[in-house]
Amino acid sequence: MKNIYIFIVVVIVIGVVAYGYNQAKSDVDVENSLTMTDDKQGEDFKSMEVDNNQYVDYEPALLAQADSGDVVLFFHASWCPTCRVLDENLKDELGDFPNDLTILKVNYDKEKELKKKYSITYQHTLVQVDSQGNELAKWAGSNDLSAILKKLK
Repeated sequence: MKNIYIFIVVVIVIGVVAYGYNQAKSDVDVENSLTMTDDKQGEDFKSMEVDNNQYVDYEPALLAQADSGDVVLFFHASWCPTCRVLDENLKDELGDFPNDLTILKVNYDKEKELKKKYSITYQHTLVQVDSQGNELAKWAGSNDLSAILKKLK
């Protein structure tokens, strides 16, 4: 009887380990597919000129755009499901952006100083800033361009 219990425990442990391995592999596969998708679109996406209809990766120099309009920092994490939804929606709505709006996609995991500066504690946070980087408004959870436009000051 003792051997049966040991066998059952071993089977359960193997099952848990296999499940964990498959989950980790699945997360890596999703991450790789997202990275590959971003890379395929990335060349055009990252190289867009910052004139109007803007949604680009964060660069400190781009904050100067706030002199002539609205700049919003979108703290995005590739592993965040709601961030991915907003990211896709913004890419789909590029033609609907007002001429004076620029949304800068900030890497939540890498931009630790920006997170500290704006007291960002979780991903999918948006911060409207002026050209000096001063916070004008901060909110979380917008799902599309119209929701962001409603929050701008």
